[in-house]
Amino acid sequence: MNNYTFNIPTQIEFGAGAIKKIPGLISNLNCKNIMIVTDKGVVNAGLLDKITSTFDSGKSDIKYVLFDKVQPDPGTDMIEEIYTLAKKENTEAFVAIGGGSPMDSAKGASLLMTNPGKLQDYGGVNKVKNKGIPVIAIPTTAGTGSEVTIFAVLSDNEANTKFTVTSNLIAPDIAIIDPELTLTLPSKLTASTGLDAMTHAVEAFTSLISEPISDSLALEAMNLLYNYLPRAVNNGSDLEAREKVAQGSLLAGMAFNNAYLGLAHAIASPLGALFHVPHGTATAVMLPHVMKYNYSAAPEKYVKMAEAFGVDVIGKDLYEKAYCAVEAITKLVSLCGMPTTLHEVGAKEEMLDQVAKDALLSVQLKFNCRKANEAQIREIVGEAY
Repeated sequence: MNNYTFNIPTQIEFGAGAIKKIPGLISNLNCKNIMIVTDKGVVNAGLLDKITSTFDSGKSDIKYVLFDKVQPDPGTDMIEEIYTLAKKENTEAFVAIGGGSPMDSAKGASLLMTNPGKLQDYGGVNKVKNKGIPVIAIPTTAGTGSEVTIFAVLSDNEANTKFTVTSNLIAPDIAIIDPELTLTLPSKLTASTGLDAMTHAVEAFTSLISEPISDSLALEAMNLLYNYLPRAVNNGSDLEAREKVAQGSLLAGMAFNNAYLGLAHAIASPLGALFHVPHGTATAVMLPHVMKYNYSAAPEKYVKMAEAFGVDVIGKDLYEKAYCAVEAITKLVSLCGMPTTLHEVGAKEEMLDQVAKDALLSVQLKFNCRKANEAQIREIVGEAY
């Protein structure tokens, strides 16, 4: 492939202690009135205090209002509540702290600040007309990649479905990735968010629209996540492991921001909407099964993935080498102590037909390296059950 486009509209600040840069970065945006968008988990973990202390010292004229009621799978009603408060407080920028839910909530509220109508009007690709007010994204997990992506995955409260807003105009202006903020992340969340990042890397690498830059980012992400995620899961205070996993998550986010995703994410969406399975858990369960389905369609890429995982593939034929990547991911899910079946995470067997139908609606399916119809998806989720 000789012609391709790669885009990353977000300024990235990475490293231990990076949150100390927050006041200067906000000032560079010519903003003084900000809204912090986060959840109770971040507050209770003491992470909010670490961030507000950077501009509560008396050396900054930044004023902030706090919205700390973000829920998982952020809904349109809640985001409209954030927007209404932001308008009332003359908010000039959002600072989103947490996982994907606070960051996607801030993206949605920022969109509403400068665009008419409801969030549902902007579901799809490039429907946003006006850039929102600035968003600074500060992840406290290492997995979603939302701090650098052009996507916001939101829940329609009326229809009980999920939809995705896709636009360069909603990407955060600045991402601050400070691995020290992930040190208190519980083991299960470390595992689920880290495996979500791995799914991003695998699906971006095997996407039908992948290109050399996204491939390089995805391969390095896979190498880092495979080697360091189990360490971070089993010893949360291991700062080196936390830093490597955060780096892997960031690179995976940059990769799928351009190459998009695939079948595992197409299936994860209805699993979240129908059964409220946490997104990272859904992708962790589905990834080995989807890789088993896909590997014969992109064997050369699967060999490269196996090599990135450090697997010895010498002496095997092409498809045996490719299948080593499937086995490695299956092993990784086990090492991280994650569920391996849909039954374990609360999915209902009698509703798996609906899961297959809804997965067909995902835009991500068109980028999967192997085509899949409803019957094939139903077979995959049946095997995963």
